[in-house]
Amino acid sequence: MVLLKVLLIVLGIYFIGKTIIKGIVSWFIGDTVNKMDSRLRQQQEEIKRQKKKSEGHITINYQPKQNKNFTKEEGDYVDFEEVR
Repeated sequence: MVLLKVLLIVLGIYFIGKTIIKGIVSWFIGDTVNKMDSRLRQQQEEIKRQKKKSEGHITINYQPKQNKNFTKEEGDYVDFEEVR
């Protein structure tokens, strides 16, 4: 009889503890996921604001011409390409 009471108490503590721990873990994970989701949304909004340009605004990026500094004695410059 005593063994049966001890067994029921141990099983009760096990199931109650399991339920409580499962609830705490799911709450913690859900809270963490919500925080990460809000951070991601904020980052996406910042990126959209940075990329958004006013209508009619044009940006031209160009590279300045490079002066070739070699004399006629050196010959023509040929880009090196490795052939295998």
